[in-house]
Amino acid sequence: MDLLLHADDIHASYDQRRILKGVELSLHRGEILGLIGTNGAGKSTLMGVLAGSVKHDLGRITLAGEKYMPDSMAEAQACGVGLIPQNFHLDPELTITEAIFRGTFQSGRSHAELRDQAGKLIRDIGITMDPDAKVGTLIRAEQALVEVLRMVAEEAQLVIMDEVAASLPDHDVAVLHQVLRMLTRQGRAIIYITHRLDEVRSIAHNIAVMRDGKVHKVVEASKTDVDELAFLLLQQELERISRPAGPAAGGEALRISNLNVEEKVRDVSFGVAKGEIFGLVGTHRSGVYQLISALAGFRPCTSGKIYVNGTHVQIRGPQDAQRLKIGYSPDAADTFGPGTSIAEGLHQGAGAGAESLRDEITHLRGVADVVHRMRINTTNIQGALSTLSGGDRQKVELARWISTDCDVLILSHPSRGIDIGAKEIVYKMLTQLSKTGVAIILLSSDLSEMVNWCHRIGVMRDGELVSIEANANTNEDVLVHHMLGVKFESGGSEARRAKV
Repeated sequence: MDLLLHADDIHASYDQRRILKGVELSLHRGEILGLIGTNGAGKSTLMGVLAGSVKHDLGRITLAGEKYMPDSMAEAQACGVGLIPQNFHLDPELTITEAIFRGTFQSGRSHAELRDQAGKLIRDIGITMDPDAKVGTLIRAEQALVEVLRMVAEEAQLVIMDEVAASLPDHDVAVLHQVLRMLTRQGRAIIYITHRLDEVRSIAHNIAVMRDGKVHKVVEASKTDVDELAFLLLQQELERISRPAGPAAGGEALRISNLNVEEKVRDVSFGVAKGEIFGLVGTHRSGVYQLISALAGFRPCTSGKIYVNGTHVQIRGPQDAQRLKIGYSPDAADTFGPGTSIAEGLHQGAGAGAESLRDEITHLRGVADVVHRMRINTTNIQGALSTLSGGDRQKVELARWISTDCDVLILSHPSRGIDIGAKEIVYKMLTQLSKTGVAIILLSSDLSEMVNWCHRIGVMRDGELVSIEANANTNEDVLVHHMLGVKFESGGSEARRAKV
């Protein structure tokens, strides 16, 4: 394969911190290079250097044999380098067609022509979307697929994808992988950042392991396994997580009965016990997100009943949910205000009000302990949250909600963007929280995570709750079968594929 990209001894800083400390990397045409690393290892900064959004201080990069040093993302794009960043943002008023072709060399063509081409791109990758639908009507996983289509339309020779699959369910990961293979057959090269170690093995040709601002090692994907990759990342072996052995023993914290939400959720009934971690899974249009939005007060219920601790309640808005001690961490990035410090981020919602000096010292010690336990990469807890990596910001968001005084806590994709070592810590924190009697409702696109963490898992399809699976009786393939209504083959720990 022809060499497309070579980076030699790349150094870069951010906010007076040295992030990259001599990165060396090579990539050939038609190659998918997986890039893994703990949060704060420098992955996103390196991608920013390649995509023109971050200036490097030292080192040399060549692209297609020519010196490459873009002054902006527009210049990088003109050179054939495209990036989907970890925390991408799309204008909600754009149509899907406009979002796919924005900023590309084709954007000057007539809308009718672009709409037809958008429809063809959508059909070619096997998903269902209306090219005229507004981006704001899509959930984040669907927006990620729109960004992937933009890369296809842009005809970039180097495509960088930073945690694109973080909120995609398994069957959409399979669709994404098909698109990546299509791009490589066209001679394009891909840098694919992910924290899903089994996934990166299934799609990449080679895997680069970043640690402390350097590429520590590059391994051939077919000759490694998840345990070796985890050890290369963490320099220690992961603890084996024991799946929940039986049902939670507490009384009912939450029950919904024959709940309907507009036309999206129909006659859903289930209960969640105190101390239970209850999973909910479903495709984009299954109704699972509308159901959770209704429980959190962001969407009105059409009919049905909700009971909290045995009492019939009405949830007309987020304030009602908060009053009932229902906490909700949504599937959205960067929910903190501008200028928020790390300490403030960890303290929000943990009991506001005036504090004595002793209370403040105790609080700061608690913040420092959380930073240490969750491996948040910072030397200054009073520093701005914006200086953290995307994964570390997600850890702060999660820790903030875990520390709140809730009877029911709803977490949407809590491990999105965080490294495998931190996931282990998150699991322990959720388990400890559940043992205090808090009922936890968990949404995640990572079905292996759901099987490892949840006592029971409810599966939604076409607006209905089609199954509730006890942990002892289920696995990832069973869940996908109920989600899609078709037979599914796992092929071991590799990315799962539907039989169609």
